Amino acid sequence: MRRSGFTLLEVVVAMAMLSLGLMAIFDLNSRAVSLHAYGKKLTVASLLARGKMVDLEQKLYDDGFQIDDDEESGDFSEEGWPSFRWRARILAPKTQGVPPEKLLTAVLGIPAGDSDDPLGGLAAAFGAPGGANPAAGMMAGLAQSQFGMLVDQITKSVREVHLTVYWKDGTQTESVDLVTHMVSAGPGTDRNGSGPRTP
Repeated sequence: MRRSGFTLLEVVVAMAMLSLGLMAIFDLNSRAVSLHAYGKKLTVASLLARGKMVDLEQKLYDDGFQIDDDEESGDFSEEGWPSFRWRARILAPKTQGVPPEKLLTAVLGIPAGDSDDPLGGLAAAFGAPGGANPAAGMMAGLAQSQFGMLVDQITKSVREVHLTVYWKDGTQTESVDLVTHMVSAGPGTDRNGSGPRTP
């Protein structure tokens, strides 16, 4: 009797299909492992960033704000993650050279006046459109003086903190960015700015 079997062509086609299937499975597994490793690094970076932001905030509350912008950097060797690094920029509000009408619009939402009377919006807030009423004009002048003090206080007590935690992932540099705004009543105040900290 004649016995039937697979031809060489059938065996080659079957091996090719098996190879393609195994390559697809290997590719899926390698991507899953890569995504898991990236997810772990991203989680670590997020936790390190949160902890460093808390440290920066407390340091700023304890030491007080610098007059100008400040920048700091370092790594997380003490935390056991030397491959992760951080960079922080502490930015002071820029109010020098900004016209008062723009500051009024930005801080208080009071519309600016025209080019002849840039503080007309402030006078209008006191019931005198365009600054026609002399009493309202005096009130606007007083309010402008108070507003100048307010802007000065904001410049001294508000900071914008930008924190970046970054690490190398192969040839690429990955990063996590955090931004927060801080308000402090002065050195030694607690997080709420309500009084001195107790040791």
